[in-house]
Amino acid sequence: MKPKFIIGIGLIAVAMIAVITFAILSNANLEVTVNDLFARAATNREITQRPIKVSGIVVGDSIQYDPTTLHIEFDVVNSHNDLVNNLSQAKRLRVIYKGTKPDTLLHESEAIITGKLAEDGKFYAANSQDALLLRCPSKYVEEKK
Repeated sequence: MKPKFIIGIGLIAVAMIAVITFAILSNANLEVTVNDLFARAATNREITQRPIKVSGIVVGDSIQYDPTTLHIEFDVVNSHNDLVNNLSQAKRLRVIYKGTKPDTLLHESEAIITGKLAEDGKFYAANSQDALLLRCPSKYVEEKK
């Protein structure tokens, strides 16, 4: 083979590796629970600079929705146990989301929110379709026979 072809193939391979690496790094989000997020925020202020996926349980009486502005705010706690047995002591994360209210945004729903923790301590969901994923536990519980 001629050296021109070897150099050309090498450059194409390097470009493909660079594109794949940048794509993976741009989609890589830190995945944490509510308590993990608070712990990391206490020790690392740079946590507010990167996208994060937070999982938690929705506190039903905290849901506020304005249909005219499509503004939703709600709290999530770390676990179902915190919600049922320890709500007054549990750490709550306030989530801010813009969009139509999902039907599954209910008390005790499991939520996975992609966004950023702001300096004000609130978690702002990203502006994408998959920024707020919810699973209502009652819809996935096996029926008793």
